[in-house]
Amino acid sequence: MADLRRIIEKHGPFASVCFDSSHDTEDAARQLELRWSSIDAKLESSGARPRIRRLLAQEIERHPPMQGRCGRLLIADETEVLADERLPSPPDAETVRVSPLPYLLPLIEVESEQIPHVVAVVDRVGSELYSLDEHRDEFGETLRGTDHPVHKVRRGGWSHRTIQQRVENTTRRNIREFAREVDRLADTVHADVIVLAGEVQARSELRTEIGAKGRDVIEAESGTLAPNSDPKALDAEVREILHRVATDRRRQLLDRFAAELGRPDGLAVNGLAGTSNALRDANVERMLLHRGTLGDRLVLAGTTPNPLIGPAANSTAGEMRRADEALPVAALATDAAITVVDDATALRDGVGALLRHR
Repeated sequence: MADLRRIIEKHGPFASVCFDSSHDTEDAARQLELRWSSIDAKLESSGARPRIRRLLAQEIERHPPMQGRCGRLLIADETEVLADERLPSPPDAETVRVSPLPYLLPLIEVESEQIPHVVAVVDRVGSELYSLDEHRDEFGETLRGTDHPVHKVRRGGWSHRTIQQRVENTTRRNIREFAREVDRLADTVHADVIVLAGEVQARSELRTEIGAKGRDVIEAESGTLAPNSDPKALDAEVREILHRVATDRRRQLLDRFAAELGRPDGLAVNGLAGTSNALRDANVERMLLHRGTLGDRLVLAGTTPNPLIGPAANSTAGEMRRADEALPVAALATDAAITVVDDATALRDGVGALLRHR
């Protein structure tokens, strides 16, 4: 993930481009070439200098799109490409902007879905672990437990009972070993979610051994350690699990926001004016934003790192800037968190904030 803090400390102008970069047809390469030619023309007509346009074109040439449907976001100033991110799906509409401030909202939305997590695919003798931390760094490892004996025999009598007991003891030791490693990896990456996949009984036993520590522990139906297992199904299910977790978190934030608004001394403000004032005073714990409702509203802004001056339009202390650019930059500059929500009814003017203090 691009370093948002580093981006907002740069000086514009910035070119921000968000577009459909899908590569899922026979003529996809040609279509992308035509699409980028159109984008480049829009950049030129919007005032992008040749240096910025050249940097972006070189980035497109160096990093061709991956197979499948996806979007892409690029941000550049006149010295370098500051962000080049693959989006999980094409954007609803193409965005081409040249502005004193970068357009960060698509990056922030992608970041909200990148929840630190650990995935463990297990059976009675082995485990494959992989994880993603808050910086989108990936870790992975393969574990092999004590695998003799692990398969139950079909004979009766005392020998059968003895061997079965040894099988169960060995399996328990393996599961405990895997659980210790899952806990260690989850602590290392500060995981909020642990996904367990693989053999049903093994993952159920592993779940009882894990120290959840407030994390969501969720079992997946896809994924095995079999040599011919297709990892794509598990990857898709993990993405869906993380999306559900992210959606639930947004709902909880909106519930908290509504509760604070309902209190006489509640720590929340609703609307563009109140949020702008709170950001200007560095009093925002978390800003909530709905892109569609915020639309192309404007705020009075200066320059980075904290561009926000206020909502008033009659001051001569700055210039009118797009709120969907200035508000996120101001929030990041004052160490406020940002959540892009999908409930258009919850926020007046498309924006609100949970406050640090009254």
